[in-house]
Amino acid sequence: MGRVGFTSLTYFTHALWTVCHSRKWTGDMDFGLSEEQVAMGGAVRRWLDRHLGLARVAEYADTPSAGFDAGLRRAAADLNWLGVTAAPSDGGLGLGLLDLAVVAEALGAGLAPAGVGTAMAAGDILATSIDPEQRRRWLAPMVAGELIGAAALRAPGGSWDRDGIAVAATRDGLLSGDAGIVGHAQEADILLVAATSASGPAVFVVAAGHPGVSIRAVEPVDPTMRAARVTLTQVPAEPLSWAHDGVFERIVQRLTVLVSADLVGAAGTAMRITLDHLRGRRQFGRAIGSFQAIQHELAELHVAWTTISGALWYTAHAHDTGRDDAVLMTSVVKSRAADLARRMSAAMVQFHGAIGFTWEHSAHLFFKRLHRDAYDFGDDGWHDSIVATAAIGPGTHPALSLPGGAP
Repeated sequence: MGRVGFTSLTYFTHALWTVCHSRKWTGDMDFGLSEEQVAMGGAVRRWLDRHLGLARVAEYADTPSAGFDAGLRRAAADLNWLGVTAAPSDGGLGLGLLDLAVVAEALGAGLAPAGVGTAMAAGDILATSIDPEQRRRWLAPMVAGELIGAAALRAPGGSWDRDGIAVAATRDGLLSGDAGIVGHAQEADILLVAATSASGPAVFVVAAGHPGVSIRAVEPVDPTMRAARVTLTQVPAEPLSWAHDGVFERIVQRLTVLVSADLVGAAGTAMRITLDHLRGRRQFGRAIGSFQAIQHELAELHVAWTTISGALWYTAHAHDTGRDDAVLMTSVVKSRAADLARRMSAAMVQFHGAIGFTWEHSAHLFFKRLHRDAYDFGDDGWHDSIVATAAIGPGTHPALSLPGGAP
């Protein structure tokens, strides 16, 4: 096995060993999906294959002025993708993060325009509110597809914890500051903005159309999404009501899992497309996929993808059940997924040869989606520091001082 693959596999094995022994594992770690969850993911994939497809994704990517696809938005509401974790009383399904991750993975596999993922994330954030009136005003109409929300949690400097928040709230509930780059802010009715307050970090609901909200479109790395720089000046806002401290960090953890799920889905499709090409493309009288160097690289990528997929499902399950390893496993999965994103996207372009460098082929869309996912909510360098600190000892990294990922 090559050096990179060996390093990645060794890293993963050691991290899982640390988790198992730190929690006195008794054999109850769940790395699979139920029949219902498999069926849910399959239904999302079939809808995307039938109504979207890579050709329409490419059209969307080539049209920067195109907004949230109306058909996709309607389907996301009608099929309840937006309300997976919302309570039935709010119009949702009342399921867990694992089920939401299954939908996110299927959307990533189809390279669905990222506005759906943004709306799903916003719904999951609103579901943390313990105030029924807040959920009635914002969550229920969002689940029904009548309201569009976007999450502004990205720190301008690239930090993914409370220390990087650059928006501040006054005691009067006014927000000012730089909310950073926000996906699909141009299309949103409300923004969910992370801000510092007297009681710590919180998420505030802001009307996107308020005069104090500046939304300036920027060109994203990934053309399957729309993005804007958002700044706020004395904007009235309402904080989400939370039952206890630590909810902000839990939100970041949950959204990290969803980004990892999107990445795993996109990487799986990139691998399948590449394999199909290698089986059909012939050089020197044989399929190029039969050459040993290519086989070894694909074998390593497949092992990495399979391992990360199983660990992803376990991590989401750990958050749903409040296991004490949920935070650590979130960083383990995101770190290895980010590494996989770079390797898989590079292999897809390289193994397709010259056509892989053209915009006529879908390889560039996967390359850009995978690299965006690799960075969002922390790249491997960011999460490696958390995992390394866990090996040194508990309590030495802020993220690891949090309780497990119970919703």
